Amino acid sequence: MIFVLIIFITPIALAEQAVYVGMDKCKPCHSAYVEAYSGFKRSKNFRILEMRGKEHDPQCLPCHTTGYGKPGGFISVEKTPYLKNVQCEVCHGPASLHIKATTIEEKKKTIRIPKNLCTQCHVTHGHREY
Repeated sequence: MIFVLIIFITPIALAEQAVYVGMDKCKPCHSAYVEAYSGFKRSKNFRILEMRGKEHDPQCLPCHTTGYGKPGGFISVEKTPYLKNVQCEVCHGPASLHIKATTIEEKKKTIRIPKNLCTQCHVTHGHREY
């Protein structure tokens, strides 16, 4: 016996999906954090790919960009240059709904830090530093 599960996605459901917007959109409300983070090495880690000619390598992009392979995430240097590097949304999730939220309570519901997030990149390819 075979069971088939059919899921209907309505335009309303699609409109509610958060997408990546880039760190510049975080600056108006979180300028001190953005400025401080901009001084960290990981905030500029895409340059390593550029120096090695790997800026289009799908094995490297998940750890050197924001949202690669996810809705609204990094596609390419040409199409989404504002999502190069590891930015706020890598840890906190796509920010489009956070920006749209009108109250602090609503904004808090849009932020998350998944368990074991750091190890997704830092245990592969010998990149163990945090």
